[in-house]
Formats: sequence, structure tokens, C-alpha cells
Amino acid sequence: MLSQMQFNVQYEEALELPAGELVNIFEQLTFIRITEIIDNSPVLLFKATFLKGFNQKNLNNIPSVEVQDIHFAEGAELLFSARMTGPIAKLIVSQKDAWPIAPIIIEKKQLVLSMQGTPSGLSTFRKKVVSLLGSRFKMTVNRSYQGEWLTAPTMSPRRKQVLETAINMGYYDHPRQCKQQDIAMRMGRKQGTIAEHLLLAEGNILKAWFDQSRISE
Repeated sequence: MLSQMQFNVQYEEALELPAGELVNIFEQLTFIRITEIIDNSPVLLFKATFLKGFNQKNLNNIPSVEVQDIHFAEGAELLFSARMTGPIAKLIVSQKDAWPIAPIIIEKKQLVLSMQGTPSGLSTFRKKVVSLLGSRFKMTVNRSYQGEWLTAPTMSPRRKQVLETAINMGYYDHPRQCKQQDIAMRMGRKQGTIAEHLLLAEGNILKAWFDQSRISE
């Protein structure tokens, strides 16, 4: 059975990490996925919002963050990929039975790191993180943890609404608590439209899950 583990590193401790300066230049920084691994260091895709007065030049000045590509930039908004060479980043991709999942985020000047894997894999990862950071961080373990909607990055708001309604009505319970026709009636849509949204949403999630979890293979 897979489990999840979440680390919360507060501002003062985050600053001591090799990429800790990120907390001072971004209002929000959100992990989307790992795109590749170069020399045992992951290349991560992020979406971000700069704090007022900061820009790409500040990002380029962080030694352990090697920007690979800027995919989108407008005002304070940025979508970019960067090779992360710090010890925690290398630790993340060195684990064969634990891997990162959303949310990995910097917000309100704290770092949130979420991991999924086998209980033994997460235990090993936790011990290694403790050896790097000490015990100055808050850790939570949740076997029913649900990641952010970043796990379905191409899902439209309408498709997300259909999927959320289906989940809330028990469509994915075992046994099922409703039929597609029930969802259609609740939402005032045709049954065929609901079926199409659910099929495509399931495909979105499975593909995103595969892309995120294959680094553990």
C-alpha cells in the first residue's frame, strides 16, 4: 500500500537550504512535474509568481538553481524549468520507492514538500532528510492524502467540475452510489456529455500520475 508524507520547512530553516533564496523572491512557487534527470539532479517544471521587485535576474543568481527554459513569462508570472542541484533535490530522485507529488510549493515563505511511496521508502527518505535538516521541520503523514489538481494539468474547469461532482456523489465508490445519468440530472447536462468528461478526466489523471510516478521505476 502506498503512503504519503508531507514536510513543512519554515522560513528560517528554508533559507539555510542551497535553494533557500527562492523563498525571498517568489510569492508562490509550485512544482508541476519532473521533466528529466541530469547527472543525478532533477529538472523540475515550476509555475511561479515573483514578489514585487524581483525578476528572472534574481532567479539566475541562485547557484543551485540552473534555469533550463523559460516557457512563459508575463509580468510577475513565470513558467520555467530548472535543474536543481541541492542535496534534497538529489535525494528525491535517488529514491527507488518514493517520489515527489503535488503539492511541492513555496508560499507564505515556507516550503512544503510532498512525497508518495512505500512505507519503507518514505521511512528511508525521512531519515535521510532528518540527517540533512535535523529535526527543525514539521512532518505530517497521511495515508489518504490527496494532491492538488496539478496532477491533472490539462483538465478544464468544466471537466474538473464534472469530476468533482461525480466524486462527491459517490460515482467512484465501491459499490457505486450513483450513475452517470444521476450526475447529468444534478448538473443539468446530457448523460453523453458527462460520460465524455469523465472518460477524458480519467485519462488526464492516469497520464499525469504515470508521468510523475515513473521516476520511481
